Amino acid sequence: MVTIHLEQQKITLEDLLRAAQTQPVLIVTAEGQEYVLEAADEFEREVAELSKSQKFMNFLGKRRKEAGRIPLAEIERRLKPLDGA
Repeated sequence: MVTIHLEQQKITLEDLLRAAQTQPVLIVTAEGQEYVLEAADEFEREVAELSKSQKFMNFLGKRRKEAGRIPLAEIERRLKPLDGA
């Protein structure tokens, strides 16, 4: 990942986009805000499109409520003895 500090380095949008073609770019504003710019791939586009589908979001909501799932806290509790924490 390349880091660009806008306070220290002037860069055009075209140059930022060119840099993001090969690796993610961390952009830090003069105020300290951070943004990541990276090229979108087909999977990311599909995720964005599916998130707009109310039918798909309803499906995910129903799946989330199904029994038989293990809460994250329980998984973390079970793994603690394994990681030595």
